[in-house]
Amino acid sequence: MVREVSADSGGHKDAMDSGDAEAGRGLEFAPDWRQGIEVAVDLWQEDVQRRNVLRAVGFSATAFMSPAMRWLVSPMDESPAGDGDRLIGEPDIEMVKRITATYRTLDNQFGGGHVRESIVRFLDGEVAAMLRGRYHASTGRALLSAAAEATQLAGWASYDIGMNGLAQRYMIQALRLAYGAGDHALGAEILAAMSHQASYLRASSYAVDLARAAGRVAAEAGIKAIEAESAVLEAQGHASGGDEAACAKALDRAERAFDKADRSSAPQWIGYFDESYLAAKFGHCFAALGRGDLAQRFAERSLDMDGRHYARGKQFNLALLATAHAQAGDLEQASAIGMQAVDAAEGLDSMRARDYLGELSDRLGKHVGLPAVRAFAERVRPVLAAV
Repeated sequence: MVREVSADSGGHKDAMDSGDAEAGRGLEFAPDWRQGIEVAVDLWQEDVQRRNVLRAVGFSATAFMSPAMRWLVSPMDESPAGDGDRLIGEPDIEMVKRITATYRTLDNQFGGGHVRESIVRFLDGEVAAMLRGRYHASTGRALLSAAAEATQLAGWASYDIGMNGLAQRYMIQALRLAYGAGDHALGAEILAAMSHQASYLRASSYAVDLARAAGRVAAEAGIKAIEAESAVLEAQGHASGGDEAACAKALDRAERAFDKADRSSAPQWIGYFDESYLAAKFGHCFAALGRGDLAQRFAERSLDMDGRHYARGKQFNLALLATAHAQAGDLEQASAIGMQAVDAAEGLDSMRARDYLGELSDRLGKHVGLPAVRAFAERVRPVLAAV
């Protein structure tokens, strides 16, 4: 059920060839921070106004590459000082960070569909006015960083509910805002999120390149946790492309970087990246390579997690474990755990959650003569029909 998307799937190239500026909106990495703000604000406004053309645009992995390259090669020397009427200070920036953190918690618990509209309205109604306010350069950098965090979350929520072309535009604008802020750590995290989306949509070579870019930026920032995340995302890209040897090397790097990470000093927005998350990523790599035995081992470890605060992640990990059992030929156990994954999906508004269930359903479908498989098929059918 996870959609396979070609490098130029319905988005960037076709839009540019046809001269359709509306579909191309939000893909540019603006040449300076002021223009970057205007592009981001326009994107938020268009989204709030429910412009169907913008929401229906396709995803193009190639559209990620120019912004990633611009981050890597351009001098990071901007001084974002605003000259608007409203004076912006630390309390304003703290408010943006706290509201973003609240929405991030809700996203993890209930899925992107429950928070996407609210975070976009917050960006359009509050953050846009702040960015057009009055502030000196140090405050401006902090403000752009906070705006980038919120924009990245809007992109992540859009990705979670299957609006992949729109999500891509939010990711690119989040990266531009982080660049204006000079925030290397957040830039690395956004590049990692781009890799995550590309890998999920089967654009494996682009996922690898974006993960490597994220790893390079994370190394420059000196944050081992993001280095580890970048390495495991690179491994997932290799696994998606069927390169087992390259996957193994990247997994080894991820494990070594993780062992050196001081997560107590890492940014709070990477708090999700722990032993369980890393185990889940290892499991996804082995599942992509068809190694159900190894995937099962890591999927079981991944369930040693905070399932209350990361309910969506737990659902993903249950679906992964069920898939691993199915790959290993244990269809009854796959069906039983699949039932748990269906139960965990209740209350989630997440296309990715439904996609994982759909993949499992397709894998088990040929064995529907077995009672356990038939029970799973009947239980999952209404969930998949709700898409």
